Amino acid sequence: MLPYFRALYRYSKMKKLSILGIIVMLFLAACNPNKEKAFITPTHVAKVRQLDSLYSHHVQQQQTDSLKTILLSDAILLTESEEETKGINAITEWYTNAFAYGMKTIDFTATDISGDDNHFIEIGKAKVGLMIGDTDTLSYQTYKYIHVWYKQQNGSYKISREMWNN
Repeated sequence: MLPYFRALYRYSKMKKLSILGIIVMLFLAACNPNKEKAFITPTHVAKVRQLDSLYSHHVQQQQTDSLKTILLSDAILLTESEEETKGINAITEWYTNAFAYGMKTIDFTATDISGDDNHFIEIGKAKVGLMIGDTDTLSYQTYKYIHVWYKQQNGSYKISREMWNN
């Protein structure tokens, strides 16, 4: 019976060391919470704002073909009320349906941007203007969103993932 207790003691000692190692790693990670953001420059922020403005313009003009210029072919759209929408054609169809429902405007306000020269992860709030029914008045809804932008070989950026929630 003694070897069993010795093995159990060694196991609990390893478990304690593992937990201590995890705590140390978390502490070291917490010491530099902006490590990833260190690569974000004012030029990057301006680029994201420009991309958001272009996206908003395409929606306001209801230009689904133009939306294809900022979406990757395998992009995924996740909204709170639907299954994930996969692929550029399915996403532009989603927007076509949203336009038919009454979506007229969308304004993105980034609250956090991280990444580097090759990709951006953008978190923010979107204000969507909807015209429901025969009224000439826009009703606004606010959503939280995440955009994941990837740099293409030609230097442009395109959305790989887009998530919405309100």
